[in-house]
Amino acid sequence: MTELVAVGLNHKTAPVELRERLAFGTGDVAAALSALRERAGLGEVMIVSTCNRVEVYAVAPHWARAGERVLQALADTRAVPLAELVAHTFVRGERAAASHICRVAASLESMVVGEPQILGQVKDAFELAQREGTVGGVLDRCLGTAFRAAKRVRSETEVARGAASVPSVAVDLARSIFGELTGSGALLVGAGEMASQAGIHLKAAGVAEMTVVNRSEARGRALAEELTARYAPWDSLDAELRRADIVVTSTGAQRPVIDRALLRPVMKVRRGKPIFFVDIAVPRDVEPEVARLEQVFLYNIDDLQGIVHDNMRARAAEAERAGSLVEEEVGEFVAWQRARSIGPIVQALQHHARGIAEAELARVRGKLQGLAPEQQKAVEALANGIVQKLLHRPMAALRQAAVGEGAEADLAGAVQQLFGLEVPSATAVAEASAASMVKRELVRE
Repeated sequence: MTELVAVGLNHKTAPVELRERLAFGTGDVAAALSALRERAGLGEVMIVSTCNRVEVYAVAPHWARAGERVLQALADTRAVPLAELVAHTFVRGERAAASHICRVAASLESMVVGEPQILGQVKDAFELAQREGTVGGVLDRCLGTAFRAAKRVRSETEVARGAASVPSVAVDLARSIFGELTGSGALLVGAGEMASQAGIHLKAAGVAEMTVVNRSEARGRALAEELTARYAPWDSLDAELRRADIVVTSTGAQRPVIDRALLRPVMKVRRGKPIFFVDIAVPRDVEPEVARLEQVFLYNIDDLQGIVHDNMRARAAEAERAGSLVEEEVGEFVAWQRARSIGPIVQALQHHARGIAEAELARVRGKLQGLAPEQQKAVEALANGIVQKLLHRPMAALRQAAVGEGAEADLAGAVQQLFGLEVPSATAVAEASAASMVKRELVRE
């Protein structure tokens, strides 16, 4: 049967240089879903691509082999050598995959444990995959479990109480370098959620003036209004860099928007006045070489790890408790998945036994004509009763194996072989599931 697999890399396994090469832009994910499903032979698939992770959650026969195919497809489509990719990625199957997905949604795998953004990002990725038709029964159930686990973590533990987000940690880093930020000028390059969060924390830290620069004027002005800041058009970026003390960049650009050629004349005009960059975008917005310029201080998302580690130590006990809650939810998902894998065998066994009983009754039905209708029904009930009693033990054993630790596959295979059962293949089950999803979508419409 089909199995759950989680494949990818994140801030724990790979440096930002590799993460940005694998990152998918907002408009790239939809096309990547279909291509990845076809190239890797997946029944279901979704992609979570954020500044800290690029992960693929999928369903396919034989999770380990599916993981290898996903890595090969990523290496080919993102032009990264397979050996380099394998050295920095993970492949997890079945319960380990479900546990990872649930922990990601609950922010227990985040750089800043307890940060709220990741849950929304996972939900967005899931909804996109649903719209593209690449989600079936297993991912639907697994992600439902993940969202429920995340809700429990936030409501039943203190892990998210006062939780710092990546943007707030960036502001903490600025404060550790500049001291109090009162009187400083800040520039936000980008107008997405991360920029909004950074702006909120910068205002709370007391910056005197804030400016938003964004390619989309409408979005830039909307964020500026939200933060009571000033909007400046994109073509005035160099002029705004001359004025700012702190620059937080978080665009969705695929290449750096601030490079050495742009910044060198800016620094001449600044006449030795330092400028502090926090680049929280992946791919990076600021070319690393700018850090070689005098009085330019550049930190990217991986440089936040020191502050993050302090944050994690303070929440270690609550994070452990949150992990236990997540594993409770994972256990329920695994039990469901095992019962689901046993279902076709159980149905095939029942169908096989009923078929034998019905065939034997049909063979002797002519000899029963002399019996009264009640007597004929009694003979049929006797045959069905014998079938049910003979099936009771193997059926109970199959169901018991479904809640065990991996025994269901061995027992199901033995039953299938002993009784010569014809069970639908994983592909047929996946196709039936997909057809059912399409039918549901048509009904909704």
